[in-house]
Amino acid sequence: MLKKKIAAITFGCKVNQYETTCILDDFIQAGLQVVDYSEPSDVYIINTCTVTNRTDYKSRNAIRKALKEKEKNPDIQVIVTGCYSQRNYQQIRELGNIDLIIDNNNKGKILECINRVDANYFKNISEASEFEELSYSSMNDKTRAFIKVQDGCDYYCAYCAVPFARGHSRSRKKENVLNQIEKLVRNGYKEFVLVGINLGLYGRENKNEKYFLSHLLYDIEAIEGVELIRLSSIEPQLFTNDLLVFLEDSKKLCPHFHIPLQVGCDELLKKMGRDYTTNDFKKLIKKIHKLLPNSAIGIDVIAGLPGESDKLFLRTYEYLSGLDFTYLHVFSYSQRPGTKAAKMKEQVHGKIIKERSRKLLELSEKKLQNYLDFILKKNVPIKGVIETQTKGFWTALSDHYVRVYLKNKNEDLSEKFFHFFPIGKKYKGIEVNLVNRKEK
Repeated sequence: MLKKKIAAITFGCKVNQYETTCILDDFIQAGLQVVDYSEPSDVYIINTCTVTNRTDYKSRNAIRKALKEKEKNPDIQVIVTGCYSQRNYQQIRELGNIDLIIDNNNKGKILECINRVDANYFKNISEASEFEELSYSSMNDKTRAFIKVQDGCDYYCAYCAVPFARGHSRSRKKENVLNQIEKLVRNGYKEFVLVGINLGLYGRENKNEKYFLSHLLYDIEAIEGVELIRLSSIEPQLFTNDLLVFLEDSKKLCPHFHIPLQVGCDELLKKMGRDYTTNDFKKLIKKIHKLLPNSAIGIDVIAGLPGESDKLFLRTYEYLSGLDFTYLHVFSYSQRPGTKAAKMKEQVHGKIIKERSRKLLELSEKKLQNYLDFILKKNVPIKGVIETQTKGFWTALSDHYVRVYLKNKNEDLSEKFFHFFPIGKKYKGIEVNLVNRKEK
């Protein structure tokens, strides 16, 4: 007989969050009650992450918390999955009496094996060749839906452990993607965020089919009821010509792009196995701004990669200072066991990494303020789906990735789609303001 209550905690990326949503949806459909991870539960699921030492630590702590509850009540089941457990199976086992450890390509089988003490769903992820189908019909966020369309990565950059935890690139069948979006549209969703471990690789392992990300996007755009399409991170070299043409053609794509740079000097880009130069990256940014002049562009950058001297960091800082972007997502380099970078000489001291991260974050705030000033000055058209009410204002994360606040005393604005020139003015009686910060 199935347990009555289930709690889950998720660490890491949007893909992990999507997968947890799908897992919980399976349990909800089976009649279980989902409770907060801090509450007593019959089943605890920990979806782990291994991007940094910090996420490893957080994952272990969450597992230990569940095991303490199991010590009080042996009938409790503790299930662990995700990237940290994928790379550290034995370490996870040594933490205590864990019922199940499930690999990254079998998360959809958790409901199936919850009452099977002999279940063994842990396999070598490098052997996974098919995309695991995971779907859901509803989630707590009623305004935007995350849609996982791709898993795995074939690049094996020197600093990154993710390919070892996620396996080779695998793409979801277009029919399953489109069917899920159509179902969610019927359930009231208007905005869709496509996610993947390396989203730009969608379809590229199936060379005979030649159905890539741009083709999928055209098909999604054709679905009636889809108002906005948002893309997660895409590698710079995967902004192919066909994708750039879609950017220019689309009427529903959010003009917000998140692009990993990682470091702004060619020596370290080459050393880390990145397949582009700083000049290539600059050309791409200019091309995007030419196609969509008001675009918001976020950039991933890592502080303290092995071999990053003061001189090379200054080169990165100066390069970024002269680049036209909106904000930075700053990572502090973290040694990942088994990666090439972990064995490299000239590892940078933690205090130096912290200081460099601080400088990059300060630069990010300046760039963001410049972009917000531009939005205000040019009165750039903003659109989005209104979410919730806070302090008397309805709020929405706009297509340009800036949060707006709307007020109308006489009307409930919840779950409405807006599209207008809003900032600092009234539109059809609605007062609109802009918050001067990046959405966290």
